[in-house]
Amino acid sequence: MSENPPKKSKKKPLIIAAACLLLLVIGGAAFWLTRADDGKDDDPLALDDNATMGILPGVDIAERQAQLQEQLDEGMIAFSINSSPVFANGGAEGNLMLENPANNAKLLVVEIYIDATQELVYQSKAIPTGAYIENARLDKVLEPGEYQATAYFKAYREEDHSFIGQAGAAIKITVLS
Repeated sequence: MSENPPKKSKKKPLIIAAACLLLLVIGGAAFWLTRADDGKDDDPLALDDNATMGILPGVDIAERQAQLQEQLDEGMIAFSINSSPVFANGGAEGNLMLENPANNAKLLVVEIYIDATQELVYQSKAIPTGAYIENARLDKVLEPGEYQATAYFKAYREEDHSFIGQAGAAIKITVLS
């Protein structure tokens, strides 16, 4: 006698898949609801409920403004440069037109680097407040062509020559022949 194996139900895998899908939906909804109801705002610029409008008690407004202006003045670096200096040849002077404005109140040292190679091609000595360098020769002879470069203006305190900070400007150096 031979026995036929029992037929497998096709409904059982479908019921298991539906149950798994239902569990995923319930789990996702629970996660979303608990996250939304945690009372925290994900916006980093949401206003703090504990902040009080106004100035801290006991602060002298004029003194505070003077301190802030002093910090601003020292942190600001004013300068001027020709954004596209031209040199007749690699060894000639070019019209850099570097300026340390009179209202700057700090010494400036200028360093110019070729962007593609990070090679230093010019470095000035300290330029005093209210002074300028109209024409200068590069420290490295460049082949004819155009060079994208960055001029860094390093600022130093006049009284003790301590470093304050630096600012940069993109320039295009052209060497004609």
